[in-house]
Amino acid sequence: MRNRGSRDRSSPLVFCVLIAASVTSVMLSLLPLPATAHDHQSYHAEFYSKWVTREGISCCNAKDCQPIDDRNVRVRSQGVEVYVEGEWVPVSPEKIRPYHAPDMNNHVCHLGRIIFCFVFGGGA
Repeated sequence: MRNRGSRDRSSPLVFCVLIAASVTSVMLSLLPLPATAHDHQSYHAEFYSKWVTREGISCCNAKDCQPIDDRNVRVRSQGVEVYVEGEWVPVSPEKIRPYHAPDMNNHVCHLGRIIFCFVFGGGA
């Protein structure tokens, strides 16, 4: 049984745990989120719709451009390859476009194994 005059020692511990949880929540909310399917809509109007091939043809038909993770891009002596549709597909040098990516990630516009445009994360 507790003595009425004794101080509850769990209060400072509970307070510290609550502060730590709050700080952790704020820090996690500041982390960038992975690209999701709805990102295409926001990226399309401002970025994808303005990207064109060397011939001046649009890279994107409103649904074929998307961010591509670094692990799905490799630079080899023969050129750049992207992993799409379950295999490594070469990207022709003329398909690599000098645009700035909206989120500093790599982006690829493709239909199946056909690559229309590729944009490096920091621009080419």
